[in-house]
Amino acid sequence: MKIVINKNDIVDKLHSISAHMGNKLSATELVASTSDDATKIDIMLSASLVELMKLLSPYATLSSSGNVAELDLTMPVNWKSDRAANLVALCENYVVHSLFARWLDFIKSDGAALYRTLNNENAVAISHILALREKPQRN
Repeated sequence: MKIVINKNDIVDKLHSISAHMGNKLSATELVASTSDDATKIDIMLSASLVELMKLLSPYATLSSSGNVAELDLTMPVNWKSDRAANLVALCENYVVHSLFARWLDFIKSDGAALYRTLNNENAVAISHILALREKPQRN
């Protein structure tokens, strides 16, 4: 199984979430990420992807080139593969929240802690899906 994460989509979500929080706090210039922050965001995004790969271990390997990160998962044959779409969505959500928490570390550390706590729910759901197995078939 392969999970493909489009880095531009993740960064666009970061821009949206940070702009929304900036508007709510009346501090858009301080909180909102922009394309000018690309170098810093790219470093944080790489760290978030490695964090996700660790969560998916021992099943995953990570490769990244250009705008795409790929996580190749080698799942047991009895894994419930019907949960693959849910796993992909949770992984994308996990990376977005991880990246946003890293962004907030520099701006609003209490917000970063909140997003990390919320991301624990994603981590638990991912771990649960990884552990799902089909019942053995009787002959």
